[in-house]
Amino acid sequence: MYCACCGKEIPENFRFCSECGAPVTQNTSPARPPRVLRRPHLGRKIAGVCAGLANYMDLDVTLVRIIVLCLIFWPPGIGLILYVVCWIVVPQEPFLLPPARPSVESAPVQS
Repeated sequence: MYCACCGKEIPENFRFCSECGAPVTQNTSPARPPRVLRRPHLGRKIAGVCAGLANYMDLDVTLVRIIVLCLIFWPPGIGLILYVVCWIVVPQEPFLLPPARPSVESAPVQS
């Protein structure tokens, strides 16, 4: 591990840097998964392009839809061409299947 202030190597169990005295902060937060541009199945209106762009850029989907709508009319047709290209190029989100339930076999009934 290295000190964030001076860049010197420090052992893992030290709480302060021996060179500059800065406290050592350990990042224990879980890593954020990488963002992937995909067209979702939920929340789509036509093909899910605007919903996918909104999820990828962490924006409101209504704002993205308004921007695409404005690009359709000015400059003429650019938004429509971009939408169709994204519809073809951006992959769909995979279907998530529920986990399989174990089959319950009926036990023989004794009389």
